[in-house]
Amino acid sequence: MERIGRVLGKNRGRNQKSFPLFLSIKQLGLAIVFALFLLGCGNNGKTNNDVTDNTLNKKPVIRAEEAFETTRTNIRGEVRPQWKKSDSLFAHASTRELIQIASKHTDIIERLVAFRALLMKNPHEAVNVAIAEIEDTSIVHLSDGFCGEVDVVSNVRISMLQYGKKKYNVSLADSMRIDSAVLFSDNCSKFYYSNVLYHRLPAKAEFESRLRQLYKHDHYALIALARYHREEDKQEIIRQLSQIENKDFFSYRDSIRTIMDAVAAWPSATYKQKVRQVCQNILDKKDADSYATSAFGALMAYNDRWSYNLIDKTISNAKQRDKYYFDFHWSLLEAYENNPHPLFKPLLRKYPLKSGE
Repeated sequence: MERIGRVLGKNRGRNQKSFPLFLSIKQLGLAIVFALFLLGCGNNGKTNNDVTDNTLNKKPVIRAEEAFETTRTNIRGEVRPQWKKSDSLFAHASTRELIQIASKHTDIIERLVAFRALLMKNPHEAVNVAIAEIEDTSIVHLSDGFCGEVDVVSNVRISMLQYGKKKYNVSLADSMRIDSAVLFSDNCSKFYYSNVLYHRLPAKAEFESRLRQLYKHDHYALIALARYHREEDKQEIIRQLSQIENKDFFSYRDSIRTIMDAVAAWPSATYKQKVRQVCQNILDKKDADSYATSAFGALMAYNDRWSYNLIDKTISNAKQRDKYYFDFHWSLLEAYENNPHPLFKPLLRKYPLKSGE
């Protein structure tokens, strides 16, 4: 499934040649003249006439926004400019005007800034816009002030609505409408949110055929399909569990998470021993922290003493070796919150965070 990764910078300046440290007076003079000539010609691509026209007509050059700001304040606690703009639109623009800007403005950032204001003013209408524009897969850069990533516009809208349901008072009915729109979207596999949806989608008859269609090109859909308890899905889980043992570890971490989440959705006795064997192997490997939450979740789903003992042993070994203990602690906590069987609660007390963490 196509996933959009982190925005990374490129290394610059490698293999550059060094130059003599000292120049003659003549060479230095020529260099200064040449530099002044370049500055006069360049002027950031604008001629003197351009500058004059801008000044006379009072048309300042406005730099387009490069990224959508996802956090309200910066490190100093100051409200970010785009959030100020959303606040202003919320206070002064009508719902109708916000709908127009959020759906029709030519600039992606402006659409999202207005959508956020609309969500603050009228969450129901924001849901209507998100559903009407569900196929908008325009690429947008996001920034939280520290890190950047790229996403598609529709997924950004969906995330604001579904992760901010309580904050913005999005109704349960509207939330369910969004889930349905995402599931039946032509671009479902392009949305990060679809993976969240697969984890919580109920096994309703009207969803099954669509999920089987999606699974042909989106392996995450197996998580939702597992809840139907079909024989074909059981065999697929067994097949993938076998592949984990045979595939290269580093190229298969994402599939490990997927298959373990599918097991958590359907902890069948048929492949219980296979799950036990696979977890014993993978939880002792390098970078096991990257999928420990899913592995712990699969083990907890069986709600048995053998699965308790395996989790206990894994975290105990990590604590003794002082490796992954912090990560395993949070994986245990997250897995327990997703599947709170009382049997595993003593592990939370047994493995607290160490002082200073």
